[in-house]
Amino acid sequence: MSSSHTTQLRVVRLPGQGGLQMIGEVDLSTREVWRTALEPVAVNTVPGRLDLARLSFIDTHGTTMLLDAAQRRPDPTPLTLTRPPTILLRVLPLLCPAERAKIVIDERGTS
Repeated sequence: MSSSHTTQLRVVRLPGQGGLQMIGEVDLSTREVWRTALEPVAVNTVPGRLDLARLSFIDTHGTTMLLDAAQRRPDPTPLTLTRPPTILLRVLPLLCPAERAKIVIDERGTS
């Protein structure tokens, strides 16, 4: 008996305040959805807010893609992460401590 685990990542536009809500997991199987969602955030065609409260997992490659999107945003507009998962908060400073200034963490934001 083999079990196959298929992860999903949903992207929902946030009403009013703008930005995107990410629901699910970021891993190898959802990488293209993640890349597609981050592209307009990186080039500032949507507000730089990602609600990650319902993101249950993000791998290191997904985190690197997030950092890249933040760095590509036009200066001086940072990328705001609302209620990111604990693992992301731990990994961010390890991967790119100097570039973290382009990311603002908002623990109080609402979905």
